[in-house]
Amino acid sequence: MSPRRNTFIRYVASISGDIAVGAAVAAACVWVIEVAALSVFLGFLVWLLGTLIALALSQYVVHPLINAVLSERKLDRAIDAMTGLAGVAVEASDQAATGIARCMQQAFTTMRSNKATR
Repeated sequence: MSPRRNTFIRYVASISGDIAVGAAVAAACVWVIEVAALSVFLGFLVWLLGTLIALALSQYVVHPLINAVLSERKLDRAIDAMTGLAGVAVEASDQAATGIARCMQQAFTTMRSNKATR
C-alpha cells in the first residue's frame, strides 16, 4: 500500500534490533571483564571484539531477518488487520461508554428518587 510507511516500519524495527543486540553484547562484555578481572588493555580488547560482534550480528542476522519477516505483503496484511481491529475496538468502546452512561444515569435517577421520597 504505502512504501514509505513500510520503509519507516522496517527502519524502526532495524534500529530496535540493533539496540537490543548491542545491549546484549555489551552486557556480555561487562560480565567477561568482571568475572575474568581483566586489565585495562584486555578490557579494551574485549570491548573492541564485542563491538565487532555486535556489528556483524546486526549486519548478517538482524537486518536480513527483518527484511524476511517484514516483507511488503506481510506488512500490508498486518496493517489491514490492525486497522480492522482498531475499528472493532472503537465500536466496542462506543457501545461500552454508552452502556456505562446509561447505567450511571439510571443510578443517579434512582438516588435522586430515593432522596426525594425521604
